[in-house]
Amino acid sequence: MSLAPRLHDRLLVEEFHADYVACLNELRLEEWPDFFVENGQYGLWARENWDAGLPAPMFLCRNRRQMKDRVTAYREANIYPDHWNRHLISATRIVESSEDAIVAASNYAVLQTRQDGESFVYQAGRCYDRFQREIDRLLLRERTIVYDTLAVRTLFVLPV
Repeated sequence: MSLAPRLHDRLLVEEFHADYVACLNELRLEEWPDFFVENGQYGLWARENWDAGLPAPMFLCRNRRQMKDRVTAYREANIYPDHWNRHLISATRIVESSEDAIVAASNYAVLQTRQDGESFVYQAGRCYDRFQREIDRLLLRERTIVYDTLAVRTLFVLPV
């Protein structure tokens, strides 16, 4: 693929990431499933399981309904200290591109700040994304998060 189409696809993916992390950082979680196709998949794997080919994710949502259930659990069932997250996504690479899809890989980090003002790295790792091209935007078919941070200080409450 020549440079111009690759840069165009990278810009599309980076624009998607900017909107996606704004949704998460602003806690507009009810909108989060709308970044996926109806049967889109979202899962988190520990790096050691991923590298060993073990099919055991920390959790896995196989469609928007399961993602909406996760948001409901966050809003109504979970108890956790107040905190704010900042998601950073960088070094996006276009792995594959076709007329109807883009596959991309990126690095990510999530910084968390608690009520006492302490900030720390909550998570870091890699994102593997399979996008479906729509007329005016991209939607995720699959987001696979492989986290390097094996000693997570708190629960995996919010999406990455």
